[in-house]
Amino acid sequence: FTHIHPNAMLSARLIVGLAVAAAVGTTLRRVDAISLLRDELLPVAQAWKASSPLQAAAAAVFVTIAWILSLLPLTPIEVAVGFVFGVKVGYVVVFLGKVLGCTLAFLLGRTLLHDWAQRQFGKNDLLGAIDLAIRKRPYRIATIVRLAYIPVSLKNFGLALVSVEPHVFVASLVGVEVFNSWIWVIVGSTAQDFGALLSGKQPASPMQLGVMASGCLCLVVLMVYMSKAT
Repeated sequence: FTHIHPNAMLSARLIVGLAVAAAVGTTLRRVDAISLLRDELLPVAQAWKASSPLQAAAAAVFVTIAWILSLLPLTPIEVAVGFVFGVKVGYVVVFLGKVLGCTLAFLLGRTLLHDWAQRQFGKNDLLGAIDLAIRKRPYRIATIVRLAYIPVSLKNFGLALVSVEPHVFVASLVGVEVFNSWIWVIVGSTAQDFGALLSGKQPASPMQLGVMASGCLCLVVLMVYMSKAT
């Protein structure tokens, strides 16, 4: 039998994993993701959690990664994880899923999906201003971008197009998500009706309003820094 080098096996597994994640992400984009989450994924996750909690949590991490790669808004999946798993396990799931998913999106934007990312986000005026500001204060601006109330796709694939170093991207991501991953998980864990929360029929809680206000504030701060940089 032909000997297969371990590195080749690892590369093959990585390629297969990326292909599967991309396929799941593409599928999510083509359907009503919120309905899929509420009507299909949520009941399955709750049933699976009752019989195999560890496997259910691992699957939820993978779904979070695929959700990020599909360019969907992150809040619904974070709230759903909190609703199903509670605060402690939900936090671990969301933190791992967001760190791995966002890092993977950034690296794909730098390599295999660079041309696609350039077509999707390259003409965004905000990125040009971020690029100028991030050259002067890389860690500070990268952190503010992660906190700002802008689409997560722009924070990942968009930042892959500017002059931020990978270690700066990861450091700001981890630093923010250590705290940020708690927020929507807690909101989900305290929700009485998941569907009403997602549809907006449930009144916004003080925590939700605080999150939106802080995100808008960080966006204003980001604009101020960028105006100084330019």
